[in-house]
Amino acid sequence: MKWVYYITAIALSISALYYTFTNVPFHSIWEYSLSIDYRWVFISTLINLLSFLIRAYRWKIIVNEIHPLKFNMAYHLTAIAFMMNSMLPGRLGEIARPIILNKRNAIPIPAGLTTVVTERLFDIIILCLLYLVVIMYVDIEPNYEMSIGNFTLSHNLLSSVAVHFFWGFLLFIFCIISLNIESVKSLIKICLNSVSNFFYFAGDRIQGMIERNFIHPVIKIIDHVSNGFSFFKRPSVIMHCFFLSMTLWVLIAVSNYLMTFGCKNMDVTFFEMCAFMVIICFFISLPSVPGAWGLWEAGGIFALTIFGVDKQDATGFTIVNHATQLFPVIVAGIISVFITGISIRTSR
Repeated sequence: MKWVYYITAIALSISALYYTFTNVPFHSIWEYSLSIDYRWVFISTLINLLSFLIRAYRWKIIVNEIHPLKFNMAYHLTAIAFMMNSMLPGRLGEIARPIILNKRNAIPIPAGLTTVVTERLFDIIILCLLYLVVIMYVDIEPNYEMSIGNFTLSHNLLSSVAVHFFWGFLLFIFCIISLNIESVKSLIKICLNSVSNFFYFAGDRIQGMIERNFIHPVIKIIDHVSNGFSFFKRPSVIMHCFFLSMTLWVLIAVSNYLMTFGCKNMDVTFFEMCAFMVIICFFISLPSVPGAWGLWEAGGIFALTIFGVDKQDATGFTIVNHATQLFPVIVAGIISVFITGISIRTSR
């Protein structure tokens, strides 16, 4: 239920924000922000924006498998979606893109939604691979723990989240492959069409209502979803998207690493910053307020303090890092709204 999600999100975010600012005065964070060499922050932001362009191009390739989509529109819709995720609860931006695609390009919403899901699948693959790299090349204290409210964060918890992501990914891939096998899809349709026969005692009228209002819509959704995932039959497209996904996340890791050059007391390696990025992504996968405020900071502080960074420095760096990731996306989304004339109210 939505209210459960929102209450959980607010509780987690408040707890994370409380931890973030415990024993770290605001004036210390302000002083830290003044000590930063913002030339490196600017370079880092530019690289992040480049990664965002790659993200939009990757989505364009995925959507093109079901309907032609120009890059400029793919970019604008991606920017608007990420802006909505940053400003509205419930990750509404993920739903906005399929809705806008349906209105602008007549792409069925289930098919459009599969393109967004496919994006996330590629992201999960890369994050799991990067986590394996982190385990291999980064020395993480296995017994290190950090408490946020009633939650205890640890290396074991992160490993458990990564494993669940991986197995969930394998299960989802199995379902996708099954839906794209015609014999399996035909069997599913046969089973669905036979559902109304179980209501023979209710008469032809009730059976007809079940077929019209349940069976036929579900079969239609299955066809749209199968069509949306049809690109999995093309290895060249899969490899192209995989390469773009790897490039995207490496650029994000590079941007995080370069930002450390402009921040004091940030003596960390590139692979440790990869761990910083992966850990934050795992944290913000939990329910949170818009923009993942609180959980982002908690994840960043947790990661950096593992590698010996003082909590005050870790807090200052993570807040600046979060802001440089979030605010440019919000600005880009607002600009895209004005350029395209898309109404956020009607896309929700």
